[in-house]
Amino acid sequence: MGRKKGVILSYILMVFEVLSTLLLTPFIIRSFGQAEYGVYKLVASVVAYLALLDLGIGNSVIRFTAKYHQEGDGENLSRFFGVAQIYYVIIGIVALAVGVVLTVIFPYVFAKGLTNEEIVLGQKLLFIVSLNTAVTLMTAVFTNIIIGLGYFAVSKGASIIQIVIRIVVTYIALALGYKSIAVVTINLVTTIGCKLFFVIFVFAKLKLKPKLRGVNKGFIFSVIGYSSWILLQMIATQINAFADQVLLGILVPGASMVIAVYGVGAQVVQYFQSIGGAIGGVLFPGVVSLVGKGADSAALENEMIRIGRISLIVLLAIWGGFILYGRQFIALWAGAEYEDAYLVALILMTAHLFIQVESIGTQILWAKNEHKEQAILKFAIVLVNIVLTILLIRWNALFGATIGTFISLILGDVFVMNLVFKRKIGIGLWSYYKGLLRGILLAFLITMAAGFLFSLLKLEGWGGFFVNIIVFSIVYIVSVAFVGMNKTEKNMMLSIMKKFKRKKRS
Repeated sequence: MGRKKGVILSYILMVFEVLSTLLLTPFIIRSFGQAEYGVYKLVASVVAYLALLDLGIGNSVIRFTAKYHQEGDGENLSRFFGVAQIYYVIIGIVALAVGVVLTVIFPYVFAKGLTNEEIVLGQKLLFIVSLNTAVTLMTAVFTNIIIGLGYFAVSKGASIIQIVIRIVVTYIALALGYKSIAVVTINLVTTIGCKLFFVIFVFAKLKLKPKLRGVNKGFIFSVIGYSSWILLQMIATQINAFADQVLLGILVPGASMVIAVYGVGAQVVQYFQSIGGAIGGVLFPGVVSLVGKGADSAALENEMIRIGRISLIVLLAIWGGFILYGRQFIALWAGAEYEDAYLVALILMTAHLFIQVESIGTQILWAKNEHKEQAILKFAIVLVNIVLTILLIRWNALFGATIGTFISLILGDVFVMNLVFKRKIGIGLWSYYKGLLRGILLAFLITMAAGFLFSLLKLEGWGGFFVNIIVFSIVYIVSVAFVGMNKTEKNMMLSIMKKFKRKKRS
């Protein structure tokens, strides 16, 4: 299956993921109550660090699977599969063991921020979610091989089915009065089902068997070397994503309420990141191929701009709409008591707007195996985040944590990344953003002006919100079509529309 279909399926999966949480989160918040929801989000933040046990190998599996498949080297692919599978089983067991330890020490770490009842609940949730993470890690090699070989319909389709089942069963459980324990248990069961399907598909359909004979130790060390720097980047990313909620739980008395508000804002940011990053996994095998063909700096910059403009068109619509109508959305979706989540989401979303439109540059660095310097610099900046967050929490728990993370993201994932892109790929900040913003910025400003004027009507309720969004979207689409898109992008859109019409007629 080609990249275009893979991208389409990635966006379909992203839509299901976003819709699932958009639909479930208000129901979950109201069913749990603010305190239990805060504990639920805190546990999710703690367990997220277990995913770091992947050590960056997941990216290596996709990279080398795509490489061996392109070269027709089935023997080395089977050997790589064997080594990776043993590794993932081991780290799955380690993840579960670490989860048990975290469950035991949970009362001591969060004694200041949580009540006794919240601590007991947190321990139960922590164990179940740790088990879910262990299952995911043990079977990750199968998921990544399927992606590396280009079977996007299988990986995305199965994930979509998992989401649908999870939504339906969770709704039923919450309607019957069950709460957080039931929700994480449902997640565990659906994860086991989906991952089991991937295992069967690799063995039965692809008939790929792991081999350990003839494995070259030098190759293993090269994989570890490549992955170790990705690990450092993953650690940096995870710290930025979840350190705020963990630090709030440790340092702030009565933290569950603050974490709940922060969690709502962070959830909105996760939607934004999902939309921006939906095509990343699909594009990586193609980036490996582009780099493998010896593409020069000019070709790589053109690829970054081409993909970045598509991402920017989508993300600016969401960012601009949230600026104008986000406060209204938060109040309707989560409740008036979560209104401060609007500023949390907006501040972090602004940083991620820049990060997402530059993310293809990181993919290029990975493909070129030139990501060592990037990883070290990012990790150094993340340490600044921890210090800033601890200091700013004393000023204001909610917004101090948010601003600390914002500063870290802008320094580490925007400014530092641009220095690395210039040094390693030959892509300059000025030329990149000049190509990126050409036409799109003007279309965005026109839309924001029109959206602001329309918002003066003060339309209320869900009906008013959707009217605002529809008007904003129409103005944006027209502005982008006539002002924002270049000739190539317009031709691409016309081609898609013609294909759609032909399929509709047939």
